[in-house]
Amino acid sequence: MALPKLNELPKYELTVPSTGQTLRYRPYLVKEEKVLLMASSSTDQKQIMNAVYDTIAACVEGVDVNALTTFDLEYIFLQLRSASTGETSEVTIQCPECSERNSVSIPLSEIEVTKSDANPIIPITDTITVEMKWPSYRDIPTDVGEEEIGFGLIASSIKTVISGDDRIDVADEPFESVMSFLESMTQEQFAKVTQFFENAPTVKYDLPLVCGECGASNTIEIKGMQSFF
Repeated sequence: MALPKLNELPKYELTVPSTGQTLRYRPYLVKEEKVLLMASSSTDQKQIMNAVYDTIAACVEGVDVNALTTFDLEYIFLQLRSASTGETSEVTIQCPECSERNSVSIPLSEIEVTKSDANPIIPITDTITVEMKWPSYRDIPTDVGEEEIGFGLIASSIKTVISGDDRIDVADEPFESVMSFLESMTQEQFAKVTQFFENAPTVKYDLPLVCGECGASNTIEIKGMQSFF
């Protein structure tokens, strides 16, 4: 005789920040939480992100995980965590006045994704323009040194290069060629490209903090998925 099915899992809906698409999802189960816990105890960022990817793929209906931007993935995972383990996250925040560490509770349902007015179309010269895209975690290079990760991520975020009447799809080009294209830029040209990332969307929560030690009142801006754990 087969073992009985334990639970009829509830279904929730979320909106993908970058596209506005509505997706249905379920809470993650013990089998998925076990993988997440094992990954979180590791210092291997690739292992951690693979666990997050696999959890989202298992729990969200019809999602193309590889198409998710970094901020999509962060937001979706926090929604999963809220539905699975509770609507709040207990974190420790250091007081900016006296450095005392305060334990605080963050309501995950109030976490937002910041807006961006960055223009993805960036003129490099009078005849050459690049079109950027928000990167995914799959775009983060893992086979280069730590100092080159940022540079490689920028290269992976170039969608097209427009040269005169030619429109070049960067996905069809060798990664080494894209890196060489970036390296051939002047400092001023490269600054135009990196500025695109300075206003990138991210998950964010403005935390009102009254320090239990000195009584100072501050609003702490918390950004990035890992800040909520």
